[in-house]
Amino acid sequence: MTQEEDIHLTLLANEPVFVADIGYIRSPKLRDVIKLGYSNYIEALSSLLFDKSRISGLGTIMESAFVLACYFFMQDDHFRNSFSNGIRLLLHKEIELVEMEGVPYFDLGDGLTLHEGNFHRFQEIVKIANKAELTNDEEDYNPGNSKAREMIEKLMKGKANKPAKRPVINLHSIISGLSWKSTSGININNIFELSIYQFYDGYYRLENIDHYNSVVTGIYTGNIDAKKINMQEINWTKIIY
Repeated sequence: MTQEEDIHLTLLANEPVFVADIGYIRSPKLRDVIKLGYSNYIEALSSLLFDKSRISGLGTIMESAFVLACYFFMQDDHFRNSFSNGIRLLLHKEIELVEMEGVPYFDLGDGLTLHEGNFHRFQEIVKIANKAELTNDEEDYNPGNSKAREMIEKLMKGKANKPAKRPVINLHSIISGLSWKSTSGININNIFELSIYQFYDGYYRLENIDHYNSVVTGIYTGNIDAKKINMQEINWTKIIY
């Protein structure tokens, strides 16, 4: 079993994942996400998963993603608040940006730190714990600080404004669908105690089960040629993360 598989098993059991120097990273409960506010949660994730390659123009800047994250944390109130919200939600810690001999890092208290050397690993665990697939930040990042805003606006100059797409599904609809459809004991009364990881794992698993059942039904009724189907590929217990 690989370390990544261990991480997925740990999160499926709703246990926190330990990362050296940082501490325990948790997948937040749906109830906690709702309490924070889903839009605030998404902004918190976007800040914690800051990636300069996802912002037009920043990919060519010499400074690392961690250094730029430190810059925005220092200069932009909105980024600082959302980053701090994410740390509180996932680590149950307060965070402070400090500098030693010209090198910035985040002090998490109790001798724990988030720094250049562990930032990438931290982001990897955060992505897994939150089933996060973030889109390009060009359309979402909106710095409040005037200097930071000016920097981003210059980098994005000439970018066409795209109309917002009306979502087909959202968190509310997925919670509703999963709680009423599930036959595994999950219902509207207890679904909010699931972690984000467990919640999306259940959603994707049910999608896979439904697909499997549809294919098998099609084979039995003669509407699908079984010879053209790799049953292992559609197995309802296949790895989906």
